[in-house]
Amino acid sequence: MGYQHCFARYAVGMVAYPILVGRIIKRGNSGLSLTSQLLHVVLFSLRYADTESWSTQAFVQMQWAAARVIVFVGAIAVPIAMAYRARTSGRTIFSRANISKVLCEMLKYIVPAFLIAYRFNYTSFSWAFNTTSRQQTPSGSIFSTLLDYFSIEDLVNMDERQAYEVAWSTSIYLAAIADIPQYITYYRHVQDRIDWWLVSSLALVALGRVLYMVHWVSRYAQYQVFDYISFSGGIVQVIAFCLFLALVVSKVSDVLDDNDKDLEAHMEEFDARWGQFSEAEMPIFDLEKK
Repeated sequence: MGYQHCFARYAVGMVAYPILVGRIIKRGNSGLSLTSQLLHVVLFSLRYADTESWSTQAFVQMQWAAARVIVFVGAIAVPIAMAYRARTSGRTIFSRANISKVLCEMLKYIVPAFLIAYRFNYTSFSWAFNTTSRQQTPSGSIFSTLLDYFSIEDLVNMDERQAYEVAWSTSIYLAAIADIPQYITYYRHVQDRIDWWLVSSLALVALGRVLYMVHWVSRYAQYQVFDYISFSGGIVQVIAFCLFLALVVSKVSDVLDDNDKDLEAHMEEFDARWGQFSEAEMPIFDLEKK
């Protein structure tokens, strides 16, 4: 049962990115964030960096490998489609100025995700489980604790397997916040109509995280194994999407209400300026043939 739930997460991802590509081809890049799309490429690159786990010894592993490739290709296809659509419109999204701006924006999300993953992961130097593996800092010494947290000793001494664990943890934390630039961009762009192509794609990504959380609840019920990294990241991602959806619906509703009020105001102004026919003045049209 757990496997079906987890594979469903990949199935949802395989649908979300083609929908977004189709939306770009049909309607262009308006309301889309290049930062978010490139963050998705980065997080999947980190998550699937351990190619040794792509073993094809069993049929199930072949399904996993195929699903990973499809999702990764789909994530890469989105910024490529954005670049192609912009070029057909006589513009470019990969100019030097724009790339510098996007990279700076990406670092605002990648750096915090890495800093959290550096100390909260499944390695021997994780602060979540191995508090005795690091020097105990004096009680109340915040400065010493920060020095210990940001020490590069563990980073330099980690082996290949530990590096993959940190990369995977970074991808999970990054996935929780990677869509925030997209939420901000679309909220600023939306007016009186919701772009259901884009919202559906974002909803499918969030749904994939919900299915993954259900998978880990099932795993915990069966084997008492709990992935706190995936679960906590999923909670943040789902809450962020729910807030985004509520804000977008509220903004669209406000815009429609304002449009209705403007229409009523114009009608009242018209009536005040030109007046209305009374019953006595109402013209009578005699259409009966004589």
